[in-house]
Amino acid sequence: MHVVLNLWSMVWPGLSLLAVLGLFWFGVRMIAGWLVRPLDTVLSLQPAASGPADTLVVAVHGMPGLRNFGGALDLIAQTLPDADRLIVDYRGGWVRGYTSNADALAIADVIEQGIHAECKRGGYRRVILIGYSAGASLLRKALVWGYGEEQDRGAYGRRGKREWVDRTERLVLLAGMNRGWSVEPRPALMSWPTYLYIRLCQVVGHSLGIGRLISAMHRGSPFIADTRVQWVRLARSEAVLQGQLHFPQVIQIIGSEDDVVSKEDGQDLVATAGTVFKTLAQTGHAEIGGALEAAGGQAVEQRRKAIALALLGKLDELEPDLVEFKEDRDVTRLVYVMHGIRDLGEWTDKVRDEVRRRYETSGEKVAVFSAKYGRFPMARFLLPFDRQRNVRDFMDRYTEHLARYPNAESMDYVGHSNGTYILASALLRYVTVRVRRVFFAGSVMPYGYPWVELVDAGRVESVVNVVATRDWVVAIFPKMFQQLADLFRLDNRKGLLDLGGAGFDGFAASGMTAAVDNLEYSRGAHSTGVAVDDPAKLGAIGAYVVDGDRSSLRTFEAAKSKNALLAVVSTLCAFVWVGLLAALSALGYAVFLYFGGGSVLLGGIAVALYLLVVILLLYWI
Repeated sequence: MHVVLNLWSMVWPGLSLLAVLGLFWFGVRMIAGWLVRPLDTVLSLQPAASGPADTLVVAVHGMPGLRNFGGALDLIAQTLPDADRLIVDYRGGWVRGYTSNADALAIADVIEQGIHAECKRGGYRRVILIGYSAGASLLRKALVWGYGEEQDRGAYGRRGKREWVDRTERLVLLAGMNRGWSVEPRPALMSWPTYLYIRLCQVVGHSLGIGRLISAMHRGSPFIADTRVQWVRLARSEAVLQGQLHFPQVIQIIGSEDDVVSKEDGQDLVATAGTVFKTLAQTGHAEIGGALEAAGGQAVEQRRKAIALALLGKLDELEPDLVEFKEDRDVTRLVYVMHGIRDLGEWTDKVRDEVRRRYETSGEKVAVFSAKYGRFPMARFLLPFDRQRNVRDFMDRYTEHLARYPNAESMDYVGHSNGTYILASALLRYVTVRVRRVFFAGSVMPYGYPWVELVDAGRVESVVNVVATRDWVVAIFPKMFQQLADLFRLDNRKGLLDLGGAGFDGFAASGMTAAVDNLEYSRGAHSTGVAVDDPAKLGAIGAYVVDGDRSSLRTFEAAKSKNALLAVVSTLCAFVWVGLLAALSALGYAVFLYFGGGSVLLGGIAVALYLLVVILLLYWI
């Protein structure tokens, strides 16, 4: 009892401090959330001074808000004085701009409905859209929704194709965030102070739960990636290619000193015939939409002239850039091979080469990617934000590839460990993702992953999942998240608990639909499903991906049951975690006693260093 009291006397000050800091953080987070809560998006119609108009110009500002878009609005009024102007102001809250928690999809819905309502009321003969930065992305979303590409509009009600899109002559993008923004790596034109400031804002925003609107514009985010997929599919549809469906002229204007957007970010725009780009000298990302006031100097005048010509559609006078994007329209299929954690992915090259060899024999042209994202340690895998970074990177690559290979009709996927998480998470977060054949090994997804829903929705055609006899990695670590979700009846489709032990237990969907097949059981540990040094396994993966042949996959089913001892340990994996945490805590207490020598301060410093070593080890193993 005396020992317990002594231990409590040493520990309670630290626990009290942590409790106070936690309450303070919670209070600050609540206040910050209240300050940036989104206000209603406002649409203001400014009628033409000359009377009833036959043209409607829709203008959407960027960040930090409408107040920085005044010069552009004046320029629009001067260039098209006989047009009505619909001004969109997506207000972010009492604290506006980059901290806004407004929902990008909700804003796009208001924009699309507003254009529809105004066109129905005013009977306009033509529509011109102009958006700056994030506003350009919002307009693109409204446009694809107007064409009926509404896979991500379910929460707001799908409405089908609208008449206003047939009247839309052109879409003018001022430094449009077509691919989204990113500082990983630091953009070549971005200064170090700006880069460090953005990185700090990301940490603060994530900690306080603010800045959700600008996060929605991040490269690879669901809003950006789904828009790009919808855009390419629409632009490459038979109706558009055959001229049966009108698609507007697209003009992207960017600055030569833009540290956020580049021409290369507009690869998906090129899927639309006639898209043009124009680069403005001495112009950065902020100036192109926020420094357009009259009498502002020669550089400002050049910007105003270029934007005016774009609005008028005078391309000969605009003198667009000569831009050549690499595009291959002969590729009809994309194949991805993704490795897992603590793995540099050497095996992926062998699978890639096998798939390429088989497709070359068939005569079909495909693009196969053994995409690598470096060694991904256990600590980062256990953190949902870090897990999602790889998902966003994959979706950014996928949308880039879809733009480069616009006639690719489907995707096949081979994934191991964290590679299974990347696709499975993408299917739940990105509603435009469709995949034909899926091969999973060492899967870290939950047993109850909703494959049946995805198959019924036509988004997945076939899934095979290798179930290993001794996959202790999956059986103990990710499975704990699945057990917690089941115990407390929590949704484990997204968030912290979206992991599980399917690589050891299989998927429940295997007994519900013929499209999903658990290969039970492959003799071996976590990597047995991708042990492609075995020619039989390599050939079986290749035959399944290329031809859909499942018969050769039986080579993986070399055992009749799982390891009995590991099955028991897996059932009790939560206790394994508790045991590990208890062992680490006991070791930390021993460090406190040994190095503290009776001094709480010295003991605290020793424990802090001990925790640092533990964290570093987790980021290494």
